[in-house]
Amino acid sequence: MFRMSIRGVVGMTAAGLLVAGAALAADPPASKAAAKAPNAKAAEGKAGAAVDEIAVMETSRGTMAIEFWPKDAPQTVANFKKLARQGFFDGTGFHRIIKGFMIQGGDPKSKNAKAPDLGTGDPGYKIKDEFNTHRHVKGVLSMANSGTPNSAGSQFFMMHGTAPHLDGHYTAFGRVFEGLDVLDAIANTPVAGNPGMGGEMSKPLEWTTVKSVRIMPRDAYLAKQAEGKKAEAQAKAAEAAKAAKAKEEAAAKVAESKKAAAATKAKMEAERAAADSTKKGNDGK
Repeated sequence: MFRMSIRGVVGMTAAGLLVAGAALAADPPASKAAAKAPNAKAAEGKAGAAVDEIAVMETSRGTMAIEFWPKDAPQTVANFKKLARQGFFDGTGFHRIIKGFMIQGGDPKSKNAKAPDLGTGDPGYKIKDEFNTHRHVKGVLSMANSGTPNSAGSQFFMMHGTAPHLDGHYTAFGRVFEGLDVLDAIANTPVAGNPGMGGEMSKPLEWTTVKSVRIMPRDAYLAKQAEGKKAEAQAKAAEAAKAAKAKEEAAAKVAESKKAAAATKAKMEAERAAADSTKKGNDGK
């Protein structure tokens, strides 16, 4: 498994391991930012605290379903949901990929895959750290930061391996519960040296786009999945029945053809026998 220390990249100092907004001077002051971080309690009050919501992330390599941990990171979860509902992540990409470690996205600047400052974007505000006891293992969703307290914004990363050195230093707030094969596909993207990250091998040579991130009740998602599986099963059954019928019809045609051939042969043999009998009668006269 690929491992990195918290400051393990050559040339990285204050930028940290999973950075968001490496060019700190370019970040707008929080007091002047047009957007504001969501209030977790207010967000829950509007949506209904009893509703168990998930995120369905559709990418150019497939779909991943993500469950949240609102009890352990309420503001972080509320922020991610707010941005998703606004379409903030739509069209962005995974700009930093390290197989066996993590894939990183959520940068609005990554809507341009060739942007020279990938990894420095944010929503125009910062949110507070909500470090918790969740471990950084495969599938876990966590927030990137700039290496300073309360500096996360919109950039997130999904773990592709286990990294205990990140525990307690980054806000883990959910996990991929369906679509780990998609996570694997993205993590296996060919990479090259990343100039913005000290030359580490993390710059994707093939771009994966986040088409959309939809927030929906888990029950609705599961019902939709069940409906889809049922429709798929029905389609397969119908296809199997169609194939069986075609096979049956083909067999019937073969049997009919054999029957016709046998009848033709019998007729020809009867005619030949009759001809032979007639010839013998004529020869005896």
